Amino acid sequence: MFVATRALVLHKTKYADNGMVVKLFTRKFGTQTFIVKNAYSPKNKRLLPLFSPLSMLEIQFDDRKINQLMYFKEVTCYYQYQDLPYNMIKSSLLLFYTELLYRLLYDAGIDEQLYVFLENYLQDLDHSDGVRSDAHISFMLRMSHILGFAPNDNWDAQHPYFSIEQSSFVINRYDEETVLSQEASEVLSQMMNGTLPSPAVKPIRKELLSGMIRYFQRHNEQIRKIESVAILTEMMS
Repeated sequence: MFVATRALVLHKTKYADNGMVVKLFTRKFGTQTFIVKNAYSPKNKRLLPLFSPLSMLEIQFDDRKINQLMYFKEVTCYYQYQDLPYNMIKSSLLLFYTELLYRLLYDAGIDEQLYVFLENYLQDLDHSDGVRSDAHISFMLRMSHILGFAPNDNWDAQHPYFSIEQSSFVINRYDEETVLSQEASEVLSQMMNGTLPSPAVKPIRKELLSGMIRYFQRHNEQIRKIESVAILTEMMS
């Protein structure tokens, strides 16, 4: 039986001589993997832009082989980015989000709430006139809420340090590898409750990004080193 769904491109890699394997996060079926035959042949090269990072696709396929390597019956782009891939700051975010989501959603099940959030977020980012320099940290916080492992916002004067291991704010900074500084912890709390009027200074943002990646690693073993962090940190200064 052929079924249709929307999908976001998480990753693509060359397969055999001219083939391509594409991993997608679909709205109705979670993460699925497809083979595109002769993707790099002159006849089919027009298809390659469809599989750009986080492209929004409408796909049809035979669901009798769900959760196996499948072939498309039909694939089209239902939303074309206007600014996101061409704006240097936005494209650095796109690179980071693609790498993070590929690892985070590598074998994800059905989660329509998450799909709708990502679809709306990326379209809003594409349309936006400017981007806050802490947008990537805010994105990760929102993702943690949707996925069910959001930090506990118990910050106060007696609990001024955020512990990655305990997912909450603690009394002492007993381990610099797993506990954020007091300054970064306070900013994190403000971002969590929406009271931060403007982005924190670059060293704090850098610490928060590193801390949030370690926090995500704690909750998902697929998230190892994120290669795009260096570029993102430079661009979001």
